[in-house]
Amino acid sequence: MSGVSSFKNLQSSHLVNELISYLETELPNFTVSEEFVEILAVKKNENQHSSAFCVYMTNECSSHFYFLPENSQKGSSKIDIGIYKGANLFFTIEAKVLPTPKGPKREEYEYVFGKGGGIERFRKEDHGVDNKNNLLPENGMIAYVKTDDFNYWFSTINQWITDASWPEEEKLEIISFDKIARLKSNHLRKGGSQVILHHFWVDVS
Repeated sequence: MSGVSSFKNLQSSHLVNELISYLETELPNFTVSEEFVEILAVKKNENQHSSAFCVYMTNECSSHFYFLPENSQKGSSKIDIGIYKGANLFFTIEAKVLPTPKGPKREEYEYVFGKGGGIERFRKEDHGVDNKNNLLPENGMIAYVKTDDFNYWFSTINQWITDASWPEEEKLEIISFDKIARLKSNHLRKGGSQVILHHFWVDVS
């Protein structure tokens, strides 16, 4: 690996660690924030939750990071949230509501796989790339949890990973369950590389 590539990877890893610290500090207060209350006053769908999240986090980070909804990915694909440091897209987040809202062509397990499958999109390399289509080594998932507790969703999502016939090593691991849930998983991409996913679950009930 060249010195330039090594430096970029180290820089990216440093930014990710800094971002996760921000998220761990600020997310527990998200549901009582003015942004959450005002932006979700009428519409309460996945996109509106993500808009509230982006505005809230950008405000709380004092513009250190910028959170962009509906960031372009490969081809015509878009991811729910792209996170920038300056002009550098260094982290992407796919958002899901739990349980999956009922509707045509929607399946309960879409956090993991199927049409709209969150984790699966990272595995297929449709998501988790920067603006030059370079694969990002670490990305995220955020779940807006409307019913049941974190333990229920931990068990359910890992069962869906089993149902998808993915390796046991790809199951989610708990980092912490408190006001928010923090989990982590590691997945094999179609090209053979690994992607680390940081999972953040927020109770919005």
